[in-house]
Amino acid sequence: MNHYLSHHTWTEIAALNKTNGVVVLPVGAVEQHGPHLPTLTDTLIVSHMLDAALAALPEDAAVWALPTLPFSKSNEHTGFPGTISLSNQTLNAVLHDIARSVADAGFRRLAFLNGHGGNVALLEAAARDIRAATGLMCFCLQPALLVDPPFPISDQERRLGFHAGELETSLILAIAPDLVHMNSAVVHYADFPDTGTPLFFFGSAATAWLGRDWSVTGVFGDATLGTAQKGEALIASTAQKLATLLTVISSFEGGSNDDGRQTTGKV
Repeated sequence: MNHYLSHHTWTEIAALNKTNGVVVLPVGAVEQHGPHLPTLTDTLIVSHMLDAALAALPEDAAVWALPTLPFSKSNEHTGFPGTISLSNQTLNAVLHDIARSVADAGFRRLAFLNGHGGNVALLEAAARDIRAATGLMCFCLQPALLVDPPFPISDQERRLGFHAGELETSLILAIAPDLVHMNSAVVHYADFPDTGTPLFFFGSAATAWLGRDWSVTGVFGDATLGTAQKGEALIASTAQKLATLLTVISSFEGGSNDDGRQTTGKV
């Protein structure tokens, strides 16, 4: 089965049984990833991870992938040449327009497969608004799904290596090694002060950080630890987990009213 929706004709798409099925929109980014990785890093990772997951699906799984949206909310990396960022308003409008088109085609489920941490809050808010506005069951699959290492990493790298460090460098070495300049790979851990509170870059008490405030090179982590073998292990580990998740979502039904009626709304 060809799981790439845009490879099909409109008549083929019209004929699909829409009772089950999920349309997946991968969302990447074009932004700085240090002096050693391409600005297309997040887009390459989310696209490749989805390709690997689609290849691992059961033959009859009703999972339909849209082309990757390459631009998203990357203003935490402004000030580094090559970063292309959409505003909240623009990205939100694009997501709503895509969702409306998906609903108009008769589909009942839409999943955002997010490849960029800067999109997390916006995609979750947009998904709820899309659910209310269109009746689509809407799902957000976040970057932690794509970079959950099946091998040991240091506590420091796990906490502070969240951008262009060991994991992302390993993935691009596996996906597009010709685009990696390991001779320019650096080590940089942001000197975030220990306040004795949960205050951090992310989490329950977060600061609105900008990359240029914390890293001259744009790297957060140890890029020198990246290897293609680690990247291949990440891809293999993620593909089956993501394929299983998408298969479950493709037939997932939302909550019901007290009288038992489904509350998925009109599509």
